[in-house]
Amino acid sequence: MKYFAVFGLLLAFVVVAASAGTEEFVKGAFYLTPQIGLYSWGGSIPFGAAGEFALTPNIGVGGAVMVHFWSEEFWNQSLISFSAEVLYHFTNLKAEKFDIFAGGGLGYSVYSWTWKSGFDDFFSGSSGASGLYLNPIVGARYWFSPKLAVSLRLISSLLGSWTGFGGQVGVTFRAK
Repeated sequence: MKYFAVFGLLLAFVVVAASAGTEEFVKGAFYLTPQIGLYSWGGSIPFGAAGEFALTPNIGVGGAVMVHFWSEEFWNQSLISFSAEVLYHFTNLKAEKFDIFAGGGLGYSVYSWTWKSGFDDFFSGSSGASGLYLNPIVGARYWFSPKLAVSLRLISSLLGSWTGFGGQVGVTFRAK
């Protein structure tokens, strides 16, 4: 699955590389970003999507969901993280084709694991847990055309069992 996602991103870059154009953050537009990530604490490459609505010329509100699946020798694990986000876009910067932003989110992670063998009668609990988290976000989009951009988000998760640093890369589609 992770190779399919990476291949899809590379294919999207090749397809749009020939088109030129610029589009920054625009009030009233909706931005959808399918993405993959890499975190300091995870055992897998997560995938998910972020959505953002441009509330003002500089402020966007939205949310994200990221899904992780990984396994060890004796168990399978999953983590699904949901977050609500507010981002400030630095639209006054003279950076052609770039949309630079910063902000944060409040989220909830749902963690689960199952044993691959019959040991679940003898063991219970886990090293992680479900719970709330805060995540400061810094990122940028580079626009290939008015409707298509590549996105990079650097994230730090604070609080809870899933703290650490990471990044997400994706392709942003703009609808207005």
